[in-house]
Amino acid sequence: MADLTRRRLLAAGALSLAAPSLLAACGEDRPAPRAQDGKPNGEVSVWLHGSQETGPQFQKLVHRYIAEFQVDVKLLYLPVAQLDAKLLTAFGGGTPPDVFKIGHWSFPSHARKERLAPIDPRAFGAPDVAAVLARYEPGTVSPLSYRDQAYGVPIDLNPAMLYYRRDRFEEAGLDPDKPPATWEELARHSARLTSADGRRVGLQWSYGDPQWALMTLTALIRGAGGELVDAGGTRASLDTEHGIRALEYFAGIGNPRLSNPLGALGLFYSGEAAMVVSGAFLGPALEKLGERPLKPGKEYGVAPMPRWEGGKAVVPAYTWGWGVSAASKNAFTAWHLINYLQGQESVTANLDNGIIIPATGWRDAGPRGRSELMRIAASGLPDADFGPAVPAALELAKAASSACDAVAHGRAKPAQAAGDFDAAVRLVL
Repeated sequence: MADLTRRRLLAAGALSLAAPSLLAACGEDRPAPRAQDGKPNGEVSVWLHGSQETGPQFQKLVHRYIAEFQVDVKLLYLPVAQLDAKLLTAFGGGTPPDVFKIGHWSFPSHARKERLAPIDPRAFGAPDVAAVLARYEPGTVSPLSYRDQAYGVPIDLNPAMLYYRRDRFEEAGLDPDKPPATWEELARHSARLTSADGRRVGLQWSYGDPQWALMTLTALIRGAGGELVDAGGTRASLDTEHGIRALEYFAGIGNPRLSNPLGALGLFYSGEAAMVVSGAFLGPALEKLGERPLKPGKEYGVAPMPRWEGGKAVVPAYTWGWGVSAASKNAFTAWHLINYLQGQESVTANLDNGIIIPATGWRDAGPRGRSELMRIAASGLPDADFGPAVPAALELAKAASSACDAVAHGRAKPAQAAGDFDAAVRLVL
């Protein structure tokens, strides 16, 4: 799936591939660990993506785990854009890592192909899986399940929200203490904030990003009472009244011709875009980006996701999750390590980088957890929508991105783009 744009902000600090020996270790014909006695043992391999901000803290925690439990943990950091492809290759070759961090959109496909190991509650010191899941915010574990079987626990949860430049609002004569609450109001604000030459805009979408395109359509369509995918996950249609309206709205706001190496979020940082829809990660990134960090409450503000007037609240969201390979020879230890990585210390440290581990109590985890940004994130969880849990989620997101970009660039009318979407997803659902 897409890098969700955060990695572009931190990608400059994306960790490089680990030494070849680590990569080889994942494919070795390792002996099976000792018989399980309720204690971690042996060796586990872990694949994930990382950044300069998150990498050191994570490695410190892993090294402490190694010292405490005498388990050999083999870490392999991969660029986020390569992680899914390399994991697919590893599964195909029969040499997957024991533990991996993947997006929630990947869980249904892997689960359907029986590549994932169900959660082992023993490794969490819990009586059953329900007790493990009860440790997390309601609803945040469902995207990591498939057909009522839980295959992962969440890390890096991001409910969408509206970021806006207070300085741009003041320049346009808009009250920076009253950000738009509805899509209709947002469109009016965006028009006032857009310059005649289009070089400065109100809201700027994350063009070319499949996951954010799907999330945007989810908010616009479901918020108006429509559905993009039916309840059974067997049929999708954008060529509907609500779908056409969503594409028309998408095409009428923003300027896809504006360019920035960091996409829409870079344009927001520079002030060329007055508003963006993004996740909890953006706030901490803005405070560290460039020579002039943006300060919350001064240069920018955060508001709940807009809704249609008279419509229901829909907060599109995504999460990454820890999973374990069904082929792992040491699944108990793999889950035990995951549980260790989800502890309170990790919850608090990750929040400083805008990474939400939605374990019970995360909202009180240090100053960041009690910030306005995290208050807005937490307020969106009851209405969080993670999109359709279908094995073809990746193909669905790509089709959504193609439709949104086509209407934004004027390559297709909404009805044509919707028809193209329906034709594309009909082949994969």
